[in-house]
Amino acid sequence: MLERCVKNPLTLHRLHTGPAGPCLDGFAESMGAAGYSSETIGSYLHAADHLGQWAAQRRVAIADLDEDLLARFARHLPRCRCRGGKRRGHRGVPFRVHAFLRYLRNAGIVTTTAPEATRPPLVTEYGAWMRDRRGLAATTMAYSVRVVQALLGTVGDNPTGLAVAGVRRFVLEYIQQHAPASAGCVTTVVRCFLRWLVVHGRCAPDLVAAVPTMPTWRLATLPRYLPDADVERIVEACDRPSPVARRDRAMLLLLARLGLRAGDVVALRLGDIEWEQGRLRVVGKGRRETRLPLPQDAGDAMLGYLEAERPAAATDHVFLTARPPIHPLRSSGLRDVVCRAIGRAGVQAPSRGTHLLRHSLATRLLRDGATLDAIGAVLRHRDVNTTALYAKVDVGLLRQVAQPWPDAEGSSC
Repeated sequence: MLERCVKNPLTLHRLHTGPAGPCLDGFAESMGAAGYSSETIGSYLHAADHLGQWAAQRRVAIADLDEDLLARFARHLPRCRCRGGKRRGHRGVPFRVHAFLRYLRNAGIVTTTAPEATRPPLVTEYGAWMRDRRGLAATTMAYSVRVVQALLGTVGDNPTGLAVAGVRRFVLEYIQQHAPASAGCVTTVVRCFLRWLVVHGRCAPDLVAAVPTMPTWRLATLPRYLPDADVERIVEACDRPSPVARRDRAMLLLLARLGLRAGDVVALRLGDIEWEQGRLRVVGKGRRETRLPLPQDAGDAMLGYLEAERPAAATDHVFLTARPPIHPLRSSGLRDVVCRAIGRAGVQAPSRGTHLLRHSLATRLLRDGATLDAIGAVLRHRDVNTTALYAKVDVGLLRQVAQPWPDAEGSSC
């Protein structure tokens, strides 16, 4: 692998015989599997060799490298006199040697452990309880940990300092700094954490009642959606010369035709596509598994992406990033795809999230005569009250059943 990235025979000999030489072939192969070019891999190899030389001068074995040694190496760079180091410059070297250390740990060559994120022990304990006792999903636990850590930060990570006024003030201020729709989630997380503290005798029982109740009227607003023509314009905005055009089009079609959530799309794996049966296996909220029919246009777009655009990677996720390091696309990346497609299409959208296409599908199904039960089955709702939100979008039908407002003169008010 080194021969493809380094052409100079003398440099190649130096890399092979250097202190880090036995590890460089595997390092280069791992970077090649992540989609990096030969030129980029070469720069990482030089940085790893530089680190090996520096460590050898200080009689430090490669297996003993850790973050503290890498910090010392970075401080050494401005006054570096190592062979080849000054000539090649030092920009980006600290980042590259950290990548080398991650590879060494993954390969089992380095036995030192990576430093954990600074998190109070109480938060770590609560996170383990959520995972082991409640079996929550990783995304739910991550959100809960952020809120809990922010709450403890107001009292210096000491739960005995929590008071009624402080809890109420934290909840109200936290909600103001985030989306209004998250108010109910915040109060639920704080209330659950305080109950856990009460059970373990770490706070007063009356603190649970201090969490304010946030009124949420689920049926008080209309769902935000787009007309069919605008949805098609957004999908067609991906017909452009771009290395990710087929990928973006396939994901948009899954959102628009099947009403999938962002997490459903990015979690799709190659084994979830049942080509012969023409359907998808989707694992949604609550780890519920469902098989949905795969529309022809969405299937064609996915096949085109898999055949022509999807980079080779050591993962079976369907949708991957286009730039190295190659890894499965995240929900935030899919939201960016939708936002950019809306902008290219020139559509005036009430929102720019992935749920906009899900709402638009439900609205179209309702106007085409589908029942709420059928719409709930397509969207995989567990509660019919969730689907009832879409009953209000047919304004014409609502006008037919609405009672006239009483005249002022005849009203008893």
